[in-house]
Amino acid sequence: MPFEENFEFDAARYREEVKGFAVARLQQQEIAMGRKYLAGGFATGFGLSSAVFTGGLSLLLAGYKGRSTYVASKKREIIQAELRRRNLKTRHITAKDAAISWSIGAMAALIGMEVGDFTEGMTNINDMGAALPDGANESTGLTADPGKAAEGMAGQVQQLAAHVAGDGAAGVATQVAAADTVAYHAGMVQAKIIEEHLANEATEATLVALTDPPEEPKPGCSHTKSRVQTESLGCDRCSEGIEKGHCYWHCCDCSGDNYDICIKCRTKGAACKNKNHSLRKLQVPT
Repeated sequence: MPFEENFEFDAARYREEVKGFAVARLQQQEIAMGRKYLAGGFATGFGLSSAVFTGGLSLLLAGYKGRSTYVASKKREIIQAELRRRNLKTRHITAKDAAISWSIGAMAALIGMEVGDFTEGMTNINDMGAALPDGANESTGLTADPGKAAEGMAGQVQQLAAHVAGDGAAGVATQVAAADTVAYHAGMVQAKIIEEHLANEATEATLVALTDPPEEPKPGCSHTKSRVQTESLGCDRCSEGIEKGHCYWHCCDCSGDNYDICIKCRTKGAACKNKNHSLRKLQVPT
């Protein structure tokens, strides 16, 4: 779910928007929002359970994920209300939905932990942690010396950047005075947690998008199968080509019915030029 929409969700506007949805799209989005709700609940619980090890940072991340879960739930409620208004059946969350959602949540958490392991291997975060005094943990020093903790966050990012550039570990290991080690190390840990969360979010968004089936172009939208079979498609956000068989999002109203967003940009929150327009998930024919 796009970052801005997570905090600026307008239920009344979305209620008006879904009135223009075709039945097939309503039913598709009912499934997608149900799975998003379940997957978000997995990540929220994970963040809450790890709060004691993160100096409370994961509580903030869990709060963000909780908000995302709430928005998905509200969207599903609005969609189901529209289905009932049209005298159509609503759909209960099935065991299949739960299995897919929990698999997505577990995979996203696993990718996040893999990113954390990569970070530990590319920085001196473990070496500094091994030298902490008795009684100190990964969050000790955050409140006592927030300035030094902020330096630790920046230092961790600098070390990763140096490794990507090809520098050796010895050349990027930050030298910190013994008195500052606790807070600096705590800052490095917080940076790692944020990186894990970003990887988790990106993985979940991509997997949810992949389980969300494509639609047919709406009536009057010239972006038909015959058109995309004869024209090469490109993303209007990153300018990369969209290959055959791949899904993408299309706005029938922007740029003269010629505005497309690839799945990579969409999972990062990209949308069309007008918030009142709706994007449709389509697939390039093979």
